Amino acid sequence: MSPTSRHDLNGGDPTLLLEEIGDGIGVVDRAGELLWMNQRLEALAPESMRRFCEACRDLLAELASDGTDRRTHLRTFRSGDRTWEVAITPLVRAGSHGPADRAVGVLHDVTARQAIVERVEAIDATGGDLIALDSKSLGPLNVAERLRLIEGKIVAALERHFGAREFEVRLLDAATQRLELVTSRGIEPLAPGRFLYASPEGNGISGRVASGGEPYLCADCATDPAYVPGLADAACSITAPLMFNDRVVGVINVESREPGRYGEEDLICLELLGRYVAMALNILDMLVVERYTTNQRVSGTLRDEIAAPIASIRGAVADLKRDPDVPPQAIAELERAVASVENRVRGATGGPQTVLGVDRVDRSKGADPDIAGRRVAVLDDEPAVRDAVADVLCESGAAVDRFDSSHAGCDAIESAAAGGRPYDVVISDVRMPERNGYEVFRVAKKACPRTQVILMTGFGYDPNHSIVRSTQEGLHCFLFKPFQAQQLVDEVRKALAEWKGERPLSER
Repeated sequence: MSPTSRHDLNGGDPTLLLEEIGDGIGVVDRAGELLWMNQRLEALAPESMRRFCEACRDLLAELASDGTDRRTHLRTFRSGDRTWEVAITPLVRAGSHGPADRAVGVLHDVTARQAIVERVEAIDATGGDLIALDSKSLGPLNVAERLRLIEGKIVAALERHFGAREFEVRLLDAATQRLELVTSRGIEPLAPGRFLYASPEGNGISGRVASGGEPYLCADCATDPAYVPGLADAACSITAPLMFNDRVVGVINVESREPGRYGEEDLICLELLGRYVAMALNILDMLVVERYTTNQRVSGTLRDEIAAPIASIRGAVADLKRDPDVPPQAIAELERAVASVENRVRGATGGPQTVLGVDRVDRSKGADPDIAGRRVAVLDDEPAVRDAVADVLCESGAAVDRFDSSHAGCDAIESAAAGGRPYDVVISDVRMPERNGYEVFRVAKKACPRTQVILMTGFGYDPNHSIVRSTQEGLHCFLFKPFQAQQLVDEVRKALAEWKGERPLSER
């Protein structure tokens, strides 16, 4: 390009170029005095101009001992509610070999960029608190309390960093590819029997994000074909994947009735928070697995340790049988005692597939007056637990129906209510095929609000966080397998009393 064309490009005045660079340009001497400035710098507030001069002066002082440093240096300062960044280049007179005595500074308003940096740092700090979980801090808490602790932190983070009051978190079931609801605020859960899957078609924005792992900004819920109605009158939403070890483990979705409430910056920040949420939930799962494996290890050791003494006792009983002076009744009593010890050890070490103390339930008075004749549904795909629970309640006088499928159980619950004979109590495992514990709870409550629901979980394992959500909506109680049979009877008695709005007969 010729000199003439450069001159013409600036309307005849080459100095006009200086008015188009940055948010202000000035030349400052060692004393901090402005030797020249453009109109943009001159238009700034006096405080901003003073801080600009000080930044240039201080750099010149730093470089006074090094006359060879000709690099451009960046300095940042705040003035009022603005954050500024100045690129400072030392100026050296022609032929001079000493330190620079002047500097030119190019000023940029980086308030918006700094706000993003501070927001990311704040989310990072929140994330650090979210994953600050260990066995020591969570040890005294049961599973519901642990989940409430984590969910409380998630809720607080979303409100603090996004002003979010309507959101939901879903975890991906690796086996079924179903997006199971973990927690939500303000967004109505899907109708019972309806599910979202990690698929880009027909499963809304959450399904799309879960399948592709890319966050999604829905600028207009009314016109975006991918949006599946969640929040009533929603205007916009942001959805980010929950990533753990570069693998999608769920999604977090935030919605708003305010048009334009969320943008690309919010989406980036939500994706960052989502990584911490994924880590926190994974830590919780690992602690549950640790508890499970520890129990298995201790149970195995206990069985091994008691095997030899039991064998010795049985050998001694066999010897006593050959002694004609030992009464047969005494030998029979010894055999019953040994069998009882074996059964109790087997039950105590059998893990979540057992119910403890079945032989210790008080049956001396016959049917329980609080339970007799009441209708109970038991849903569990583990035959041992299902039958043990049902048998204990049948012996107490209840009319019990057993279901190994959540679909069959839910259909029966709905049919019974429609026929005018709703179940008084529904007892379900939280981890059932087809539908989880929370979905069974919702079906039961929708069919008959007075039906009481008890959820069971093995070693506190609740992958879909059914217990917390159900508790928030009226769950009677939850039982951790293996639980005592008498505890089961007591809780059913209390649940039935709540059904009738009175205290159990045993407590009057």
